[in-house]
Amino acid sequence: MQESKQTYHHGSLRKSLLEAGESVLVEKGFKGFTLRECARRAGVSHAAPKHHFGGVTGFLTELAAIGFDRLTKELKSGIAKAKDLDGEFIATTQAYAKFAEQYPEHFRIMFRDDLLQVESQILVLASRKTFTELTNVILRQRGEAEITVDVFSDFPKFEDLINDIVIGWCHIHGFAHLMLEKQLPIVGKNMEKRIVKSSSTRLARLIQNDAATRKSD
Repeated sequence: MQESKQTYHHGSLRKSLLEAGESVLVEKGFKGFTLRECARRAGVSHAAPKHHFGGVTGFLTELAAIGFDRLTKELKSGIAKAKDLDGEFIATTQAYAKFAEQYPEHFRIMFRDDLLQVESQILVLASRKTFTELTNVILRQRGEAEITVDVFSDFPKFEDLINDIVIGWCHIHGFAHLMLEKQLPIVGKNMEKRIVKSSSTRLARLIQNDAATRKSD
C-alpha cells in the first residue's frame, strides 16, 4: 500500500491515523466523522483507514476504547486522592464529569452500541477496566473486597449489589451526561461543586448505611 505523502511503518501509520481520527471526532463529532477526512489529516491514501479499521464503525470503536482508557486513568487519579469513603464517591463523580467535559465527543460515542463494534476485544477490555473501577468504588462503600478486571464478568453479583451499582452509576454517569448536554440549567457553575459534593455524599452514606444494616440483621 502506498501512502500519499510519506512512508510509515505499520505501527506509526496506525498511531497517526488514530491521532487524525481523534482530531476529526473532536472538531466534527461522530456525525461529521469520515474516513476520507481522517486520511487527509494523516497524509495517507484514502484506503488506509479502511485497511486498518474496516470502516467508520471500527474506527470509532478504537477511539471509544481510547476514551475508556482515559476515563479509567482519570478515575484512578481522582480516587487516589480521596481520604475516606465519602470523599472517594465525590472524587468519582468529579472525575467522571471532568472527563466528559474534557472529551465530550469521546463521551458521546463510548456508550452508543449503534455506533460501535460492541464485541471488539479492544473495546471490551477497555470498558471492562472502567466498569471494574466503578464497581470497586461501590464494593468499598459496602465494606467488601475489591475485584480485578479479569474476574469482572464472573464474580457473584447479588441483587442488593446490583442495586447499589445501578444507583451509583446512574448518579455518576447521569450527572456527567446532563451537565455535558446542558440539561441541568438549575445547577449553575457557581454551585456545581457543592451539588456534586452533597449529592455524592448522600448517596455514599445511603450505600454505606444499607450495607451496615444488612450485616447487623
